Amino acid sequence: MLESKNCDQVTLAGRDGALTEVEDLLRRQRLVTVTGPGGVGKSALAGALARRPGLGPDAVVARTDLAPLLDPGLVPHWLARAFGMDGPAGKPQLAALAEALGDTPALLVVDTCEYLAERCTEVLTALVDACPRLHVLATSRTPLRTPGLYPLPPVPLDVAAGLFTEYARQLDAEEAAPDAVRRICALLDGLPLAVRIAAGQLAHRSAADVLAGLTRAEAALDLPATAPGLPGLPARQRSLRDSLGWSLRLCTAEERLLWARLSVFPGSFELAQVLEICGDELLPPGPLVAAFTGLAWQSLIEPQPDEEEGTAFRMPRATRAYGRQRLSLSGEERELVNRFLVWTLRAS
Repeated sequence: MLESKNCDQVTLAGRDGALTEVEDLLRRQRLVTVTGPGGVGKSALAGALARRPGLGPDAVVARTDLAPLLDPGLVPHWLARAFGMDGPAGKPQLAALAEALGDTPALLVVDTCEYLAERCTEVLTALVDACPRLHVLATSRTPLRTPGLYPLPPVPLDVAAGLFTEYARQLDAEEAAPDAVRRICALLDGLPLAVRIAAGQLAHRSAADVLAGLTRAEAALDLPATAPGLPGLPARQRSLRDSLGWSLRLCTAEERLLWARLSVFPGSFELAQVLEICGDELLPPGPLVAAFTGLAWQSLIEPQPDEEEGTAFRMPRATRAYGRQRLSLSGEERELVNRFLVWTLRAS
């Protein structure tokens, strides 16, 4: 069986540059948030940095995951528990933790801040201000509003193919043809979680079968991350549908509606096009622009620089498939497809 630490090391393939850049940023800013879509490898990167001696061999290292936490008021207590501390009765926990840490060299890694992003911003900023030798590395699908932000992108196709091959090797699966592996990884947009899930299918399917299934984007959503020999994943990452559902719960009603409507675009799009096709009385210009910004902020749409026409965006394939299913369920699919076709004919 592949141990969790070794699994992180596999996931970190091709991330040497990111590791160095985040470590350098952490030295300068002392509070850094690694952001990016679900399954891109934020937690693996943070875990690797926690194991590095970059902040000094004497630094105290603490790590916690806020995914189970529902009450924003308990964030300071959760962080104190990560350090093995319990504040004195009658004293605010944040003040007690800051006093206990003092000028001790320390690294605090806080995973899954997205549902408590506002509170995490407040608490972590206060801790860093009060403790001059504390460095904090947070991971969040929604960036914390602090200066130290590091967006972590999906991996390049060659790296994704290497990840797929290594996961398959750990499963003792039959070696897949390089061309099939690259085509599978291209369909998965280089997302490490998706690559791992697809590779896990080789425990009971051929690479050709996996590739054939993935030609329908919807098929990728429900592939389970339950391959024997690979360590388990948190509930939010046991399938791409689970991961995208976790992100959906972070969205406002307008962002959810726009996510579904954007799924009619098969390729890139610009805001002006989105306003024309997706806007109406339910999504007037102001709320639509805010929703568009929110989806980009949460890495649910990605900028695609276009030298001729400015900045275009695209929606990753699985994200689009998830949105298209929601559009179908909403009863708006035919209307939005018609709007897109009318716009395409007029623009051609």
